[in-house]
Amino acid sequence: MVDLIFVVSNTHDFHRDNLTINPDHYSSIRHLGASVLSSVQTSFGANVYFNTHITVDNLMFKYGIIDVKDFRQDLQSWYTLYIAGRLHKPVLMLRDEGFSDLVMHNLRSAVHAALLQLPEKFSEIDLYTAIAGLSYRGDFRMIIGEDKNKVSNIVQPQIEKFRTLYTPVFKSMSNRLSINSFVEQDKSLENKLYHLQRLPQNLKNILFRSYKNKFNNDRILEDLAKQDDVSKIVRNGICRIVFYSSLMQSIKGIPTAGLLKSVIYSYSKLNKMVKSMFL
Repeated sequence: MVDLIFVVSNTHDFHRDNLTINPDHYSSIRHLGASVLSSVQTSFGANVYFNTHITVDNLMFKYGIIDVKDFRQDLQSWYTLYIAGRLHKPVLMLRDEGFSDLVMHNLRSAVHAALLQLPEKFSEIDLYTAIAGLSYRGDFRMIIGEDKNKVSNIVQPQIEKFRTLYTPVFKSMSNRLSINSFVEQDKSLENKLYHLQRLPQNLKNILFRSYKNKFNNDRILEDLAKQDDVSKIVRNGICRIVFYSSLMQSIKGIPTAGLLKSVIYSYSKLNKMVKSMFL
């Protein structure tokens, strides 16, 4: 199934117009009107509204709608990591409405977070796997429904696309990162602090709240950089973001997709996972 994301300037107007043009894309919740649809979209979860199992000319896809302000917030701060995480992977940008700097900021954030969780020396594929896996950490669906090899299945066939996507970021960090047959990074205290300081604001806020009673409030990042388990600390912070947003988004999917589509979608996920276990 192809995934599409529409970044719109007014979610109410989008749903109002789309209900007129494509009413069959929506579940029975459509009868409540565009105002309710827009409210459901933005009231909880990842601020995304999905219409699923849409077929046009034998192509099956689902599409999500997100307001431009929520899109910007997620890429800048990792408020939910739901859309930001999708853009850590190679995607096809159908229209670029001046988002290129924001997308690049999100890619740099992903590299900073991944490097904090990796050792001094590792393979290039380890790096891309760590990056692609950020938004799956803490996702409850990885426990009960998703293929456990999902991240590897994303990275392995697209290694060249990952390389193209992240090469500009690596070049900007060439004094801290060496990529040859293996990738090597400087794990000094200074470098760990450098990466911690450049994590997205929501992730840093979680770290501040978690350790404000243990460390000096003015030096929390400096103290975290000194911890032997800083990689685990960062990983746990990411898990906290992903768990809540993925859980609430999945709950929201029941009324927005409709019960039948939700059951079909869950069954297809489970069936795919079972097949992968025996291949």
